[in-house]
Amino acid sequence: MFEKQLAQFPQTPPRALQALPGLRIAAVVPKAAMFVPLMFVLFFVSVPLSILHSDPAMRLSWGPSRNVSGVVVSVTDASSCRGLGARRLVYSFASAGREFRGVAVQCEGALHYSAAAGDEVPIRYLASDPSINALQGLPDNAPPVALFLVMPLFFLLLLSLLFVPQLRELRLARRLVKHGRLATAEVVFVRKRSTTSWPGWPGTGAYDVYVEFASPAGGCREAVAWCANDWLVNHLAPGAAVHVAYSDEEPAKVALLEAFLR
Repeated sequence: MFEKQLAQFPQTPPRALQALPGLRIAAVVPKAAMFVPLMFVLFFVSVPLSILHSDPAMRLSWGPSRNVSGVVVSVTDASSCRGLGARRLVYSFASAGREFRGVAVQCEGALHYSAAAGDEVPIRYLASDPSINALQGLPDNAPPVALFLVMPLFFLLLLSLLFVPQLRELRLARRLVKHGRLATAEVVFVRKRSTTSWPGWPGTGAYDVYVEFASPAGGCREAVAWCANDWLVNHLAPGAAVHVAYSDEEPAKVALLEAFLR
């Protein structure tokens, strides 16, 4: 099969892979199939970035900050601690010759709950915008941005179940074609593989093509070739002549050259 196209293929290794376009990674992972995953990754990346840009607590937690001593201006009672005693502290501090103020609610038992007007308190403020500030020693109430950053990794792990098996087979085929021996083989049997896929997802069909060919040491060897070309499989009748690349290091696996012509 395809004798004319493969007649000029080099018989001795190492061989250039450009003669078989199907050995390119793009042939296994089509660009169209990567569009939806890319959109999910961009979404999960854009969410923490938008939070980082709009949430003051997150900006203070992640941005360059400075520490300074401030003074408590006033203390009043508050009711923000679910039945516990609470106090509302107004503090001030100076930065670049200007005075800035902030507010913090301290629940009973908190570090600065007993602070009184005139007491010094440690302040942390955003270097680029001192109006974003907070008392040091308060719990970090910033949104869990790290969770959004980890989500793309889980999605890529799920995606790998679709493409890693094909990439592994492609890597083996590239190595056999580049450094292995060539032989004319005979098709024995074709079996469809059970592969992980999503409904309507392109490029997930794969087959095991069993072939027989003469071994250089004498006798007949049977091996299996991976094939993801539905059209080619439909034309591989038992006894059909095909071309394979093989290696003695992996006697059970061969690369079917016809599968990579396009």
